[in-house]
Amino acid sequence: LAHYRRATAHWWDDLASLVMKHGKVDPEMRPVYFVSSNTHSLPNLLTGYAWRNEKALMGFVEAAGHEDMLAEYHAIREQDSSARLENFLYYVLKTYIKENGVPVRQQIINDEHEAGIYRIPNKHGFQIDAQVIEISKLKPDWLDPRLCDRMDKRLLAESDALIINIDYPLGLAAYEILARITERVGTLLGVYVMGKAATLNGRIGDVMIPNVVHDEHSKNTYLFSNCFAAHSVVPYLSYGMVLDNQKAISTPGTFLQNSTYMGVFYKEGYTDIEMEAGPYLSAIYEAYRPKRHPQNEIVNLHGVPFDVGFLHYASDRPMSKGQNLGTSNLSYSGVDPTYATAVAVLRRIFEQETARLRVKSAQAETNHKEQMSLAEG
Repeated sequence: LAHYRRATAHWWDDLASLVMKHGKVDPEMRPVYFVSSNTHSLPNLLTGYAWRNEKALMGFVEAAGHEDMLAEYHAIREQDSSARLENFLYYVLKTYIKENGVPVRQQIINDEHEAGIYRIPNKHGFQIDAQVIEISKLKPDWLDPRLCDRMDKRLLAESDALIINIDYPLGLAAYEILARITERVGTLLGVYVMGKAATLNGRIGDVMIPNVVHDEHSKNTYLFSNCFAAHSVVPYLSYGMVLDNQKAISTPGTFLQNSTYMGVFYKEGYTDIEMEAGPYLSAIYEAYRPKRHPQNEIVNLHGVPFDVGFLHYASDRPMSKGQNLGTSNLSYSGVDPTYATAVAVLRRIFEQETARLRVKSAQAETNHKEQMSLAEG
């Protein structure tokens, strides 16, 4: 445990110092929205590089002889599905970057810096990359159109909040990192977790939204208010279904599960198997209560004073033979739930931050009026 604490401390110190160096921002003095996801979906949605360079990307697809991609592009264009088009372009971007190398990577990094997005590569401690995003520096005309309809651009330009996005860890690393972040940031405004999971009642590509999580590490069963529901994701999901009010179980590992073992979970109503939610909720408990998380209890987290949201997209069906990541990969089918959940997370952050800033602005106006009244008196 001492080594874990030391590794996490090194990880945070590297992040804080690099953000101070490149962005002149001290994350320990700012309110923070924490996101556990991946290193591509949030920056792609926030910089709009793919859809701003649609012609170059599709020229690349045509020149490189990717007939299947080209056919998919024309089908989407004929259907006039803008959401599917943007997701498709994000998918193409991955290959475009891989084959065009340094110039494209450098342009994307330049765009990210201009939009207040700083990538923090891992040097010490956990092998987990991170990104720190200054909300006030985001460029509204670059954002994915699905993010713009419920945000107050003027207010967000005045925001002092940061988004800290990490490449989601596995198991107890999630607990260690979130516990460290809650210790060190100015104010924690929300915790949002999106990632892959196995489903016992759905299909690959479906999205599961739990509000009960049993953690096999602490043996606790956590009850919490998930800020997401089916309506948060459905408008942005083209292929799969959304299953909310699910029960999840966080296991120490997934590849050694067998049908007998999982059958016990299923009989108890657990349909969502993953590795991070329980450890994250243990850290959330410690950010909310003045003691270490308990063991082997039913834990009520409904009173947590900040936003909590978990979104899991199904990458495996372990009760069905041959339907898991060991035999295939998500390919383009995985882009749909990845970006549907990422859009839901960013929309929620923008809505929460807009509401917070409105309250802050109203309080400032009230204080100003009181001061003016006192001065006149």
